[in-house]
Amino acid sequence: MKVALIPMKVEVGNFEANWREFEKRFEEALQHDPDFVVFPEYCLTGFEEWDFSGAELYGEILERVSGLAREAGVYVVFGLLEPYKNCVYNSALLIGRNGEVLLRHRKFQEPMRFYTGNTVRTVKTEFGKVSIIICGDLYNKRIAKWVQKKRPDFIFVPMEYSPDYGEPNEEDVKAMSERAELLGVRTFIVNSYPPGGAWVFEKNGTLVASSKMDRSLVVSIETLKS
Repeated sequence: MKVALIPMKVEVGNFEANWREFEKRFEEALQHDPDFVVFPEYCLTGFEEWDFSGAELYGEILERVSGLAREAGVYVVFGLLEPYKNCVYNSALLIGRNGEVLLRHRKFQEPMRFYTGNTVRTVKTEFGKVSIIICGDLYNKRIAKWVQKKRPDFIFVPMEYSPDYGEPNEEDVKAMSERAELLGVRTFIVNSYPPGGAWVFEKNGTLVASSKMDRSLVVSIETLKS
């Protein structure tokens, strides 16, 4: 299984600029013949408190990303704002090779102005069972229990780690490692740029690969194929 993690530069509120960057980075990733291409949390709209207008683009975003996945024949994981009734979820989707939505995760770890998710789901692929969680969910105790119960083979974590906090340091990476070990699942993490970064952890918490800033990270992983 080959995975391309894309720490994409995101301009808050500038969908067309973000889409151009998304397409460019997607095409660059295809040169490595990946099975999965993974982008950060709400990567096509960004998010600024409490502007939920990006949710209005949900349908258009889904159509465009599904088209790319279908044309290239790859899985795509990415985050976006999802409208629901009179509120919004911070969601992430797994798009299949045929452009269909295979998996949707709605973030747990959010302030009260968001709707929040209440479960972790899995979907089978030819590489094993997949789950998605989002950013702060990695540190949520309820999420850990759900992941341990569902026992996915690997998990994707789109992030939007605040650029105001600075570049992730050794303590941050250690905390991610400890959570991956707690989940007991091979964990793929990708963050928006700035500050960027991508990390891959084995289920025992060992860091096996990483990148900084906006550099893509492409890894080949041995899997139990079904």
